[in-house]
Amino acid sequence: MLRDTPSPCSGAGTHGCLCSTAPLSFLSLLQGPGNAAFQDRSRTLARKEEKDKFQLQISGNLFIKQFLHLLTRLKPAENITEQYMEKVLHAVFFFGRLNRRQMTPNDFLEPSFSQRLQQKYPQSFQQYSTHLPSLTPYSILLQFGNEVAGCRTQNEMESFLHEFNSAVQTAMKKQVPNLEPSEFIFRAAVVAYSFYKEPQKEAGFPLFYGASLSCKGLTEKKIMISILCLRMWHKAVAFAVYHGQDNQAIVFPDEVKCRAFCYSNGAFTEKPPCVNCKMMYHVAFQPFEGDNRENIKWPHGNCAENECLSKLLQGVPGLQERVVSTDTSVIHNPPQNTYQAIEQEFANSIEANLTNQLIMLLQTKNFPHLLQFFEP
Repeated sequence: MLRDTPSPCSGAGTHGCLCSTAPLSFLSLLQGPGNAAFQDRSRTLARKEEKDKFQLQISGNLFIKQFLHLLTRLKPAENITEQYMEKVLHAVFFFGRLNRRQMTPNDFLEPSFSQRLQQKYPQSFQQYSTHLPSLTPYSILLQFGNEVAGCRTQNEMESFLHEFNSAVQTAMKKQVPNLEPSEFIFRAAVVAYSFYKEPQKEAGFPLFYGASLSCKGLTEKKIMISILCLRMWHKAVAFAVYHGQDNQAIVFPDEVKCRAFCYSNGAFTEKPPCVNCKMMYHVAFQPFEGDNRENIKWPHGNCAENECLSKLLQGVPGLQERVVSTDTSVIHNPPQNTYQAIEQEFANSIEANLTNQLIMLLQTKNFPHLLQFFEP
């Protein structure tokens, strides 16, 4: 119970009853210039929230439908279809749940369509508000392109992604003509690939693709980065992301190359790494120079280079042992910047700190923080 709160007529006496003057004071407050400014800000915020929700709604609806078309066209095995569709649905619904104006699956899908999908893929509908995804939607698409569609070369992957992007953009123009392509939330702005060319070996080398985070909102991005560091990315990449602002980089062998591409106007254009990537990874970026921005708005871990370098380390046997960090803060014998030292630090402190950070971020969204992961 609040203390020092007057009873309804406790002001009766020489000053009269407070009840009689309160409504007049309140009305004058509402009509004051300060309150008008507050109301303007509230209306502006409400319009922004409504626009953000609409963009998310359209983006989720179109991504789900185009991914269904992709599955129908390529006709993978039933268990593969089910697994990928569950992952896509869950990821989209999860970001709806995190949105400031919380959304349910029915906000993304027409009622009859939603009902059909729920009957066929029930797990995503049941667990989007209790379990965490392991990838953003566009990274699921990349995974599908590599593992199911069989994209092995740069041309094959770019053709696959271009076809999907174009289909989404065509549907978006037809459905919402005023929405810009950049406002489609679940398309990655940048994709990148890395590769390791073994010395004195003429045989071809696999390309490992990654995408920038296809989600909107700083908190949402930070949640996904924490999830990826804990769940999906190689420990050396998680180390680099965790130490992003500490000037501790990961150093790759000279034979490792990394290239990034921005998708715009229906084509992939080569782009240099941002300042974050150059700070986090000492690797042969191609090209290296060109992005001179000193301050960027996205957090460490947002870029496509993180995912592609992680896949490279996971996919090339023995490569991780040749990775070192630039940590020279403490001189020991043996050196403390070996990959074994990176692994040890991850186990000793980074993993626990990232877990605590993820829990705190989820709490800001009132999301259960038991850290259960969606596994279709």
